[in-house]
Amino acid sequence: MTGGTEDLERTTFADGNPPAGQSGVPLEESPDLVQTPLDDREILELNRRFAEVRRSVGALEKVLLQGPRKYSRRDLAQQQDIPERLTSVYWRSLGFTPVDEDTVVFTEEDAYSIGDLAAIVEDGVLSERAFASITRGLGFHMGRLAMWITEALVDEAKHADGADDADARQQMLDSVPELLETLESQVMFAFRRQLAAYAARAGSEVLHQDTDELFPLQRAVGFADLVQFTRLAQDLSGAELADVVGRFEAVGRDIISVGGGRVVKTVGDEIMFLADTPEDGAQIAVSLAENICSDQGLPPVRVGLSWGSMFSRYGDVFGPKVNLAARMESVARPGSVMVDSETAAAIGLALPGGFSISEGEDVDLHGIGSVRVQEMRRDRSAPLDLGL
Repeated sequence: MTGGTEDLERTTFADGNPPAGQSGVPLEESPDLVQTPLDDREILELNRRFAEVRRSVGALEKVLLQGPRKYSRRDLAQQQDIPERLTSVYWRSLGFTPVDEDTVVFTEEDAYSIGDLAAIVEDGVLSERAFASITRGLGFHMGRLAMWITEALVDEAKHADGADDADARQQMLDSVPELLETLESQVMFAFRRQLAAYAARAGSEVLHQDTDELFPLQRAVGFADLVQFTRLAQDLSGAELADVVGRFEAVGRDIISVGGGRVVKTVGDEIMFLADTPEDGAQIAVSLAENICSDQGLPPVRVGLSWGSMFSRYGDVFGPKVNLAARMESVARPGSVMVDSETAAAIGLALPGGFSISEGEDVDLHGIGSVRVQEMRRDRSAPLDLGL
């Protein structure tokens, strides 16, 4: 993950070898090429693509890194007064391959960024534990965002221009520099908006009394899962499967946002969400079942929902109620929403007559035990207006 144009010197292609001229082994002597020999035209085309990729990646890296690599970990310690241990933790937590103390990999911009956060630790404002946690969060979410954006641009090139995968990725590399300023401003805007929303939510919780210190947050937590996704994955191409997952996530996120909830995470065919009130959780859960089951492009969904106390760490939530919601989702019938009796009571109290709850049955849930599981449907509550 040290990244950059030098990594292309080690790039292997579909035939398992570097392009012509990049290894000391003549192409005709490579055992991997005996069964699929390349003619002169194919070799020239491979070399042309390789040169084009190197130029694009080099130009993009020059814009993104804002300067050459000039420091090692030892240099940062001696010249910038940044402890080597913090540089190592920072780099590793961002998700990059660790480097030894004398490898020159850091730019001037790296030195500023690592030094700014390390200085807060050295001043005692932030602990090393919090330092590592924050940088892990940055690495995970920025890495995922970078992957999301680049793949979105690749997908756009395929759909808009009919490009094949290789040409679409080349177009992505060429388009990022002109989009960079706008993308950066959007990242900062979204971060500030999200931070404001979470700060307001945390502020409201300061006023809560009789808080359970082990599980201080009162939330509705739900899991929605596409039915028979594994079988579907065997019948569709990669692109078709990606379209299904993308459609599911887009519809799910729209419903959850409009319903006043928040997506915690998505894992392929499953989406996890939170809501601040029992009635919002119920509205989101039922709306997910209704809208996804009526979407001809998606398989049906099943949903588990629970209301209660939990705690939050690392952008996720934990606790018995979270486990309960996940287990109920796993036993729900296609198109149904399952709740436990405590959640059913909380929803009925918060919005009388809004949703109907079946009598239910006692089900032995793995790792939890016997639970009264009840099916919830819409009654007098109005459907969400998605504005779509």
